[in-house]
Amino acid sequence: MTSFRRFLKDESGTATIEFLFVFPIVFLVFTASFESSMYMARYVMFERGVDEVIRQIRLGDLRNVTHQTLKQRICESGIMTDSLTTCMNRMRIWMQPVNTASFAMTAPPVTCVDKASEVNTDEPPANEFAYGTDNDIMLLRICLKEWPMFPTSAVSVKMPPQPDGSVAMIVTSVFVNEPGA
Repeated sequence: MTSFRRFLKDESGTATIEFLFVFPIVFLVFTASFESSMYMARYVMFERGVDEVIRQIRLGDLRNVTHQTLKQRICESGIMTDSLTTCMNRMRIWMQPVNTASFAMTAPPVTCVDKASEVNTDEPPANEFAYGTDNDIMLLRICLKEWPMFPTSAVSVKMPPQPDGSVAMIVTSVFVNEPGA
């Protein structure tokens, strides 16, 4: 019984046990904070790139823009991704004119792009990407997928999760097609 009492009164190693209890929590908070700040920086750069390209379209600097050209211009505007091709494959653009008689808007697709399916580089159908005419109010929704750096800290990211484990960064913009542009 004396050796058992000696074992209970022994305080050596208590700092190590406290460290083992506290370290995982502190490390999880650190990784969640780091990942959240990286997503925030990427989202701000993505939104700025979209705003720059939309401004060029609105002012008439970009004429007869195609779906692929629009993707390429947005990706070239400084989004932090691996490469231009990767950025274009992870992005989905939905653009439709707004009916100004009733202001009824078509609902954009919920999902971004499907990682498992083949990437389609053709022009999307008219119900996903329409140019509109002069003086049309255009509603634009651009979705870019990113994958978590630390999947265990995904609780920190407050962006729409996708079925494949990625996170969707979504930017929505409205602009008017200028006459004669």
